[in-house]
Amino acid sequence: MNTVTPLKKVQDSATSSTKTQIRFIRKKEVMSRTGLTSSSIYDLMARDLFPKSIKLAGGKAVAWLESDILQWQQQCLANQVQGG
Repeated sequence: MNTVTPLKKVQDSATSSTKTQIRFIRKKEVMSRTGLTSSSIYDLMARDLFPKSIKLAGGKAVAWLESDILQWQQQCLANQVQGG
């Protein structure tokens, strides 16, 4: 008989929530968290160097997954460490 191992909850170091929680953040907050201007965000997105935005209901508003932004920030830090 096969046994099933329960999933372990993984804690995010930036928040006390689990990785399964989804949170959308709007452009103003993305700009605040990253220090990037609006035009820089869209330029990096066009070059596939920044997470893509998600269209919200209604078609005009956009947001980003908080987890995608955190991952991008961690990658930036990792690149700095590797670069010396």
